[in-house]
Amino acid sequence: MKLLEQILGELGGDTMKAFTVVPDFGGYFRAVKSVAEYSEEKIILLAGKRVVTVEGKKLEIGKYFEQDVFIKGGIESVKIEK
Repeated sequence: MKLLEQILGELGGDTMKAFTVVPDFGGYFRAVKSVAEYSEEKIILLAGKRVVTVEGKKLEIGKYFEQDVFIKGGIESVKIEK
């Protein structure tokens, strides 16, 4: 994860938050229990009692390890529901 932290740091991201989105690159999401839905336009993540909906274009899960998820693609919106 040090490489990801370096990339996000250089692009202005903060890995200490629950999630970080870098325009036209992707996003890093923490504390994800599972992936409920997955397509190129929408990914729904279950994070504890919250549902995180990520929408955009050409989305793909780059890596999912120890409850951290890296999503590649053009993220256009992130919605968090309880």
